[in-house]
Amino acid sequence: MKPIIKTVVEDPLTGETFLQFTEPELKQLGLEIGDKFDIKHLEDGSIVLEKYGKVGIELGDLSREVIEMLIAESCERDVSINVVVSDILRKYIGTD
Repeated sequence: MKPIIKTVVEDPLTGETFLQFTEPELKQLGLEIGDKFDIKHLEDGSIVLEKYGKVGIELGDLSREVIEMLIAESCERDVSINVVVSDILRKYIGTD
């Protein structure tokens, strides 16, 4: 697949930065609006975006202790439970 070179766009009101893709680019890359990515900075200054995969977890399959730990960690870090679970998976799967 041919690399797509994009310029980072900054929202003048919020200061948030983002990449904006055209519909044909989204289709070419197999992406959908709202997809989330891991960002890898390479030594040559380029950036590689790796699309997050989706994992389904049934809360009913988890023990109360695990659910309480996820909620406590989420509140302590002021992040969503999804972020906590993703961090745990990265740590134990070794994707960093």
